[in-house]
Amino acid sequence: MDCFMYLDNEFSREKHMNKTFKHMLVAAGLMAALPAMAATTWTFSGGDNNNPAWGNSRSYSNGGVTVTATAWANTGGSGNTLIENAYLPTYGSSGLGVINRDGYSSGSDQDTNDVIGNSTEHSMDNDQRYDSILLSFSEAVNLTGLRNGWTTGDSDMSVLAYIGSGTPTLAGGSYASLVSNGWASISDLMNTGTSWASTGTSVYSSHWLVGAFNPAFNGGSTGYAGNDYVKLYQAQGTICTASGGASGGVCGGTPGTGVPEPGSLALAGLGLLGVIGLRRRRK
Repeated sequence: MDCFMYLDNEFSREKHMNKTFKHMLVAAGLMAALPAMAATTWTFSGGDNNNPAWGNSRSYSNGGVTVTATAWANTGGSGNTLIENAYLPTYGSSGLGVINRDGYSSGSDQDTNDVIGNSTEHSMDNDQRYDSILLSFSEAVNLTGLRNGWTTGDSDMSVLAYIGSGTPTLAGGSYASLVSNGWASISDLMNTGTSWASTGTSVYSSHWLVGAFNPAFNGGSTGYAGNDYVKLYQAQGTICTASGGASGGVCGGTPGTGVPEPGSLALAGLGLLGVIGLRRRRK
């Protein structure tokens, strides 16, 4: 009798271990299905200003992801309402600036802050025109922080992310129309100085627009007083490594919906059931 009881106990123990192992496999499968995340910093230094040209670009790579930067400003159309490309200069450890097209015009249409020779002509600013830098990443990124290498006066900044479909077009549009054409206003960063400034967002995108504070992005608020002059030196973010990339601002989102793919949700449910079953077995 003792022998049979021993065999029965061993059989029950083995059965329990098999169930536990299955639960562990489910949990492991869940972890493998979730997109891995990696924090990366891109530093905007290097290069020269020997051949300035409107619409130039500069590229920087780290963590297997390349970001391409271009400069923009509202220098087109009647009353300077339309966005045009600008020149993106580089200033070593100070970072990237913007020289817009109206710095070379004359009369009432001239952006005097961007006239060559003025002390702040090389910065990304909002004195008369609103300068901005478009950061286009080769993979979707959750842009978590920005850092300037140089500022003077005030240093407030605006940040937008493109969560629409396709590739965004800035040329010929207006800053005011961006938020109704696939762009989302992410944050207004106050007094950034040269320290890291957190964007405080969970949005993933391949296209981020960073500029001197622009009231067009937050309903016309002018609560940020004073002109802002900055040079963008670094950006930090988390790379989306989901097989389908990001959609609607969500890493691993279903195209057109911005919600996690059904397969990921199903695996998450299985993993949760496995953990619950294991806990019940232990009680």
